[in-house]
Amino acid sequence: MRLRTITMTAALAASLSSIMAAAGPYPPVDQKRPPLVLKSHGIFWAGGKIINRTQSGTESAGDLKDIPYNQQQVLAGQAYVEYLIPQRLRHGRRTLPIVLIPGGALTGVHFLTTPDGREGWAHYFVRRGYPVYIVDVPGRGRAGFVPDAYNDVRRGVAPPNTQAELRMWDSSAWLEWNTGRLPAPTPRHGQRDLNCIGNDARDPNNPPQYCNGDLMPALDDEGYKHWLASLMPEGPVAGGVDPGITAALEKIGPSIVIGHSAAGTMGGRIANNRPELFNALIGIEPQGDCNLPPSVEIKGLAKVPLLSIHGINQVGRPDTGPCLETYAKIKTMGGDAIYHSLPKLPRTPQFDRIPQSGIWGNDHIMMWNTNSDQIAGLLLNWIEQHVERRRRP
Repeated sequence: MRLRTITMTAALAASLSSIMAAAGPYPPVDQKRPPLVLKSHGIFWAGGKIINRTQSGTESAGDLKDIPYNQQQVLAGQAYVEYLIPQRLRHGRRTLPIVLIPGGALTGVHFLTTPDGREGWAHYFVRRGYPVYIVDVPGRGRAGFVPDAYNDVRRGVAPPNTQAELRMWDSSAWLEWNTGRLPAPTPRHGQRDLNCIGNDARDPNNPPQYCNGDLMPALDDEGYKHWLASLMPEGPVAGGVDPGITAALEKIGPSIVIGHSAAGTMGGRIANNRPELFNALIGIEPQGDCNLPPSVEIKGLAKVPLLSIHGINQVGRPDTGPCLETYAKIKTMGGDAIYHSLPKLPRTPQFDRIPQSGIWGNDHIMMWNTNSDQIAGLLLNWIEQHVERRRRP
């Protein structure tokens, strides 16, 4: 998932305001489900390196005075992992763990909740007997980043160009991700069009077309705050985020990894080099349409069952064709790779190659849409057919 700036139009801002109402007690949705029975619930950090701080100057802490920052240690580049282990495992000791990894500048909260207070995908899979591990990627959320470079600029001892840019989504993502519901006045800004598959400015040969699906909950003021609060600053991590995620998977063991957006392609990179850490990889609208970009040589990924699932936000973009070719190459190498469209697509030679569910309206944050359990059910069905069936003696 790439971050870019979109100017929010007055019509969009007005539409967002129109869906806000007085907030009630939280959570606002009673799903009337039985108690969630866990054997254990906990957290751990994985990977990272103990380093000396680089910030200039000194600090004071309690009775300790004038301690040089650069003589103190911090952990940098670690992943944060929260786990929920159900009391009853779906297949006993043979049950495979599921690892949920959020997209760029997002955190694991997207799998733990929805803006209208329903249970998230983490709970869905726990209730079906899977151990679930929810990750915050290094550099954001509870994994965090080291602020020393920014503090030195603030103190005037380093020039501004020595610090990396902090990335963060904002309300423009509502349009970027084809999110609804909006009573927008024009087709470009959200009228329901079942033929819309959303190129949103990624095709240089066509004007942008925003679909604005109708499956995001109708948010009141608190729900919209929830949606905005999930958009986290993303700080720099020396050496990138892959080592921290790899360390997490090494601790968890071979897993079914579900990566959203940028995490779908990150999972592809790691699986291509370390396939033994993966029982399967599912990309939820992976960045660039593929779990593995077409420019990358296919290696170990051909040994890992692959699924990428796409809503109105993604199918039909310029990368769809190259992605289909990449998955076709994986199949010729004996692998299992499927590009799946949720909406029914127009009849074209390219789209006719794509399995389709006939579900219109899912945006990029489909784990928060009103049919989130239905989408999780599609993933579960694929896991049963393409992963667990193959493991049976």
